[in-house]
Amino acid sequence: MATPIGTSGRLKQELFGFQIFFITLSAVIGSGIFTNNGTALVIAGPMGLIVAALVMSVVVLAVNECMAELTQQFPVYNAIVIYVRKFVDDDLGWVIGIAYWYAYAATFATQNSMAATLLGYWGLGTTWKVLICYVFVPIILFLLNMTGVFWYGLVETFGGLLKLVMVLSISIYLYAIADDVSSPGFEHGQGFSSDASALCYAIPLTAYAFQGIEMYAMTAFEARDGHALRWPSRWTTYIVVVVYIMCTLGEIINVKWHDRALPQLHDGVGNGTISSTSPGTSHSMVIIAALNTNHRRMAGFLNGCLLFSVLSAANTSLYVASRTLWGIAESVPKEHWVTRQLAILSTGTRVPVVSLLVTLLAFCWVPFLDLAQSSATSQVIQVISISSSNAIMIVWAAMCLAFIRYYYWLRKCGRGLQHNHHLKFIRLSSEYMPRGSLLILQPLQAWIGLIGCLVIFAFSSATWWGRHATVTEVAMAYGTHIVLFVMFVILKLRSQKKWVPLTNDWITLWKILDGLWVRKIDHWEDSTFQRLHQVVGAILPRSWQTRDTENLQMNGRNSNQNDTPMPAETSSDELRTISTCPLD
Repeated sequence: MATPIGTSGRLKQELFGFQIFFITLSAVIGSGIFTNNGTALVIAGPMGLIVAALVMSVVVLAVNECMAELTQQFPVYNAIVIYVRKFVDDDLGWVIGIAYWYAYAATFATQNSMAATLLGYWGLGTTWKVLICYVFVPIILFLLNMTGVFWYGLVETFGGLLKLVMVLSISIYLYAIADDVSSPGFEHGQGFSSDASALCYAIPLTAYAFQGIEMYAMTAFEARDGHALRWPSRWTTYIVVVVYIMCTLGEIINVKWHDRALPQLHDGVGNGTISSTSPGTSHSMVIIAALNTNHRRMAGFLNGCLLFSVLSAANTSLYVASRTLWGIAESVPKEHWVTRQLAILSTGTRVPVVSLLVTLLAFCWVPFLDLAQSSATSQVIQVISISSSNAIMIVWAAMCLAFIRYYYWLRKCGRGLQHNHHLKFIRLSSEYMPRGSLLILQPLQAWIGLIGCLVIFAFSSATWWGRHATVTEVAMAYGTHIVLFVMFVILKLRSQKKWVPLTNDWITLWKILDGLWVRKIDHWEDSTFQRLHQVVGAILPRSWQTRDTENLQMNGRNSNQNDTPMPAETSSDELRTISTCPLD
């Protein structure tokens, strides 16, 4: 049985901070770091891959600083959409939400296709690969998400932890087997006329491996409180960058850029489909490195690790896309039957069952195209795969733009806010909630993130620099941008709403900031010890809970005066108002 959200409340707020950290890791660590790196290597050479990875590390860190500060200050539901709507443009916010849903809904399908490719390493027949990866896996992941966020969070907590250990272990293994390490240099191949153009295209390829670093913001739907988002928002991306660079260097010192096993490009289209590998071969750099040293058992084990990584990332993609679609449907008026259905939650688990099902089915047909084994269907799969990653670049650019406008609007109205004692909205004041060692460098980081995303937009066309572009290449590079731009124009013409003006009137800004403030996560645990007690209560058996409850509560009472309390101006009546306040 299911009940509309308007009568049953919100999603269950059950995710702890360490779960959000590992769920975000699970979203980022998929197949990109193992396959896209190989394409970038064969295109631009080892030095090109190194430079591309370092450039993208700077960009994603800059993007994350913007997202982390907004998330810590305003941990609101449907954050990706809300930040753009309130600080940039209302219609653009909805377009960004649709782009975010498309990115992860399409990624769910392409990850299942990649899983089928990995199964091909063991010589599994096409029928079995289709049944396992295109039928059984989607059903199992759907049922897992239907059990509720507690069990999903528990599974992906262990999954994210195992994936982190896996990447670190693979990196150590790659360093251990390295032999005949030569000085890296720039190279160009696969139809690129110069090292510069090859490097330019390698940058977008490495960018796709970072998809998911912003995911912690969407977990605000089901995070226990604002504390649960702080640590993941500050540190997850830094950890991702470190392990990414470690693994990339290990791949470079083991696999030559001209290795024939690496994925190849043909008119800008790769060959990483289900039928492109034969048993005992792989396009993944870590497996190629193991095979080159005749470690065939290790190669099989690594292929199993990659299969687990891809399936876990697919599970997280389904989770993110379904919550995004539900957030959009729940935030708009329920005038249409479609939005009312998408906003339905299951009664017991509070799972957005219709949005989850729509996300599952939206691109379920994509992997089946590979069964045709034709160049046309292969191109369609590549277009969907690359365009979904491009959609994330659009979302990142919009987040940086939202932060830039937020920053400069605060500067324009800072005196008015300070004079009227709204110090919680003054950046770097004692009452300002976000914490981080790089807050003082803003808005430099926001500009780096925005310009970096625009550069990726420009470099996506590098495959046809100096020659005529094919329809497939244009669709991969700019198909998403064109569709979203048309959608934005249509919405703008219908609504006639203006771009959000950065007025000098501090009251206008205060109303927006205060509106975001009251929409923050309403569940709040007063102290660190009380949050620890909740963790113990959720994990340990009940017989263990009663043994430790008294000590934890006593410690919690003693530590309340030293911990960060709920803001004094928020009364119990206001809390009840917040808990029932709609998103818009």
